[in-house]
Amino acid sequence: MTNFRKLPTASSCPDVDWFKDLPLPTGRTFVCTGREKIKLDQIERTNAEGQVVNIARELGTNKENVQDLANNIKINGVLLDAQPPFVGTNYQLFDGYTRTEGILGMGLEYWVYNVVKPGEGYTWSDVWDEIGLGANNHPPSKSSTRGDFTKALARWVTIQEQEPTQGQCVDWINNIPHSFSQEIVTNIAQKVLKTQRASSTVESFDSKQVVARVGKNYTNRTEVIPFNLSGNSTYLKRSAFDVLESIANPKKSERVGVGFVKDIPAEEINVVRENGLKSIEEINNLFEAAFQVRMKKGSAFKLLDIKYMMPQVIDVETSLIPVEKTE
Repeated sequence: MTNFRKLPTASSCPDVDWFKDLPLPTGRTFVCTGREKIKLDQIERTNAEGQVVNIARELGTNKENVQDLANNIKINGVLLDAQPPFVGTNYQLFDGYTRTEGILGMGLEYWVYNVVKPGEGYTWSDVWDEIGLGANNHPPSKSSTRGDFTKALARWVTIQEQEPTQGQCVDWINNIPHSFSQEIVTNIAQKVLKTQRASSTVESFDSKQVVARVGKNYTNRTEVIPFNLSGNSTYLKRSAFDVLESIANPKKSERVGVGFVKDIPAEEINVVRENGLKSIEEINNLFEAAFQVRMKKGSAFKLLDIKYMMPQVIDVETSLIPVEKTE
């Protein structure tokens, strides 16, 4: 049975002895020195710009889950079966970003934290990976995702003196609590190693970097449109819409399309580029076909034209609903 204890008042904080029946956490990379009731404004959780630095999460702290956790505390109380959040001896937050944001949003001043330090032979980075990825077992916690593990493993691979083997990467993942199958673990390791090898021989870009690099050679009347040739078809279809928006923009008189690849080894780049150009030609052919239809139908032609809505309101909508056109 889950063990909750309600806060006496809306502004109350738990005490350390509430967790007296919960053993201190143990880990491969860290030692827990004890639990402390810490003032929240002492917790280091942001950088110099005030941004919350939750590096264990690929997409940062989930705002919806912040509210879920705050509501859970308000309604059910403090979960005493789950470990409190983790901080270092310097009060750097390692786990519990969501809970800490939720608690701050409730207007509380203190909370109970596990205080840890690196074990012998390990670094704070090792501690962050193990705790940040493996400690998310408190409902309604959002478990670490495959992307979270991929990002953390890539950091670990980067700081090694020699490139780890796939087996060593698999062992690194398995040393942190997770719920992935071993097939997924192997896929994560393979993806990270492939990306690492690509980045060691090929200059990698994303779309923003392409625009920034190429845009230096043109005036602000020129629109640089990046085409990710190594992504799935969605990226190129999105670029086609970017071109349409650029054509309709009176502030832009010229467009420069620039192809790039991401996380592709040098020996595979030419094939990926050629396949990307073929995909772009297919999109151009579709556009040409649409243009010919537009020439025949004139202004009556609409590229996107919804005529009906699906009936979706149960017991109210029973047949296709015509969309009324406004002049």
